[in-house]
Amino acid sequence: MSVYRPAGAAAGRDARIGYSPYVRPMLVGGVKCVVVDERLGDLEPMAFSFVMNFARDNDLAVYEGCSMPGTDA
Repeated sequence: MSVYRPAGAAAGRDARIGYSPYVRPMLVGGVKCVVVDERLGDLEPMAFSFVMNFARDNDLAVYEGCSMPGTDA
């Protein structure tokens, strides 16, 4: 759920990698994680299914949360 951009396409910390607004790498309580917005399931059901199956297939912990700071959810 990220795209690679060639050098010179953008500037800044995330110049080479762009992330979907619905799937973001984050630190939560000092733990590296990927936060998946549940709206992805409505917008792109196959993408949501892929992410959730990836987590399951790789024995990753999955937790359901209410909202993230900085969102209107």
